[in-house]
Amino acid sequence: MRRENAVVTARGKNPTVSLLFWDVALPLAAYYGLRLAGQSEQVSLLAGAVLAACRIAWVAIRDRSFDGFAALLAGVLGVGLVLSLVTGDVKFLLLKESFATATAAIVLLVSCFGRTPMVLVAVRAGAGAAKRAEIDRLSDEVPAFRRAFTRMSAVWGVVLLLEAVVRVPLVYLLPADVMNALSVVLLLAVIGVLSLWSVRYAEKVLKKHTVAA
Repeated sequence: MRRENAVVTARGKNPTVSLLFWDVALPLAAYYGLRLAGQSEQVSLLAGAVLAACRIAWVAIRDRSFDGFAALLAGVLGVGLVLSLVTGDVKFLLLKESFATATAAIVLLVSCFGRTPMVLVAVRAGAGAAKRAEIDRLSDEVPAFRRAFTRMSAVWGVVLLLEAVVRVPLVYLLPADVMNALSVVLLLAVIGVLSLWSVRYAEKVLKKHTVAA
């Protein structure tokens, strides 16, 4: 009998979907939700960072492993929090998200040169015990499996870096109030597209290599 697909089954959740919800969507929803509710930027950033930190602690306690993607987002929100305390003209304040996004992009790209690219670490952290074991096995035994997640990390890194670069001329070309709204839309659109692509691509990779095993 063919080995049961322990990574993507009807009985279990897709680890990439879990990753995107807990590590990305929830902290960002806290940040933007509080901003829409009228809270200060500092309070909103702190809330998102605290949620990401709680996720790191939960994964560490539950699985005795490190949730790199939650740590990355906590770092991005932390950079934004620090920069929000820096006084400057309105253009500089609008550029702060570029600094934070570029930080995340660089971390993702650097992880591609190691054995554990950031997206692979994150997907593993979002999986259950059986799925983590299968991911570990495939990562050790199938180089193409690990390369696929290196590719995913590289795509996230490059796209986020491009988003950070594109934001810079827009800050100086558009009125501040327009750019303030566009900045949110731009970041959410980029993350949304990357997330949809990641779910489909990761599921395809996991299914392909598990079935082939």
